[in-house]
Amino acid sequence: MPRLIAISSLALLLIFGCLQGALWQYERYEVRHENNELIRKNVAITTPLSEDELGSKVSSEIAWRKISLNGNFDPSKEFLIRNRYHEGKYGFGVITLFTSDSGKRYWIDRGWVLAGEDAQTPPEIQRVDSLPIEISARVRTSDIESRVQGSVFAFPGSDSTPKLVKWNSEQAIQTEPIYFDLISSSDSAINPKVATVLPELSDGPHLAYSFQWILFIFLVIFAWYLVIREDRRAQAPKL
Repeated sequence: MPRLIAISSLALLLIFGCLQGALWQYERYEVRHENNELIRKNVAITTPLSEDELGSKVSSEIAWRKISLNGNFDPSKEFLIRNRYHEGKYGFGVITLFTSDSGKRYWIDRGWVLAGEDAQTPPEIQRVDSLPIEISARVRTSDIESRVQGSVFAFPGSDSTPKLVKWNSEQAIQTEPIYFDLISSSDSAINPKVATVLPELSDGPHLAYSFQWILFIFLVIFAWYLVIREDRRAQAPKL
């Protein structure tokens, strides 16, 4: 009897864990699907946002929308993001600080650049100056992005700090709670040769993993049944 109680407790614990995994994966699927629909809808809007609208609208109304801004770049506040790939080639993302005419500061993702020949060779970056400039960009909202982060496994990734928080901390600066992907500018010399692309519009494997966890539940129940059956056979009186 103690053995049966221990096995049953373990089976119930495994079933509970698998159920939690299935529910979490399904929630990830719903969030990913909702975000894909949001991207499709907002990208289709051709009228650019104004800077005033950034503060008057909720994230879902401005995410992925185009915006036009006047201001200037700050070449002293620029850094590279590792592990960016384009057509299978390793490179970096270029992030530069931009101050609008209103005085607000934003990080601008200026696209992808090819890595140097070796670790000692810096990549060739399109240089910017601090002269007045008009840019066309796409709005990226940190809070929406954080909703779709996470591992494809049953538990979220351990590193869920929004990228803007990291960038501001590393550069010792405070910016607005959104950033932009540069599309073009009034100075064609700094237009991105490889602009940052939109996220892949795929629902990912989350729904399939949710069904997989449910399958695990049935396997645990079946194994539990077999153990109970064999235990009863072993305890049955022999004729």
